[in-house]
Amino acid sequence: MTEEQPPASAHTEGGETARRALRLIEAVVTAGEPVALGDLVELVGLSKSTCYRLVRVLQDERYLDRAESGGYSVGSRLVGVAAAVLPQAALYQAARPALRLLADATGETATLHVRSGNRSVLVLGAESADQVLRRAATVGETAWLGRGSSGQAILAHLPEADAAPIIAQAADADAVRAELAQARSAGYTLSYGANHPGVHGVAAPVHAAFTGGRGMSVAVSGPADRWTDDRMRACVSRLLKTCAELSVLFGEDG
Repeated sequence: MTEEQPPASAHTEGGETARRALRLIEAVVTAGEPVALGDLVELVGLSKSTCYRLVRVLQDERYLDRAESGGYSVGSRLVGVAAAVLPQAALYQAARPALRLLADATGETATLHVRSGNRSVLVLGAESADQVLRRAATVGETAWLGRGSSGQAILAHLPEADAAPIIAQAADADAVRAELAQARSAGYTLSYGANHPGVHGVAAPVHAAFTGGRGMSVAVSGPADRWTDDRMRACVSRLLKTCAELSVLFGEDG
């Protein structure tokens, strides 16, 4: 039996542009290291102007990132979207019940974040069904590691060699260092509208996931008028319990 061929799509509006963009993503992913624009031109067979235009769009959407050493690498949004199909997909799905229990216990949104370069990426979320107004868990959403509870919970526990260049990007590096020291001492970190005005968050690290430059955290967030400082601190023990459970899960993978 022969494989059924898909219908011809040459005349699909926007089809060729989409195919070119996908080939660019594939070229960067398979390279395993930052790829220069000139190399992408040769790999994908596009003109330099077309290649540059598509790469800029992919960079704007964070499917590709501009590497510090030059060239283009996998972007943070692509990491978040790809979580569902990575070899660890089963682990992420296994983590979902723990997030659901945390969201139900707190009445707010529980989310799982992983490090991608200098940013945290939301890869899994569970929203409380008890609240009409709640923090939306958007898979692929990213934020700089030095700002916000989910990012700082990761940054605070990275090796110094990984953390130092990220901290140096801050407008006030000393203030960030002080916040990270407090996060390490307390075992969790709080944020008040840092990434989303009107949204508070509390987060803690998943310690066993800090291998090979990785990092992972769990956050609970909600509207500021409801998810107050007192309520966030009251949920810390439940949050740490969830992180410990996920540490076993991802530690076994490591």
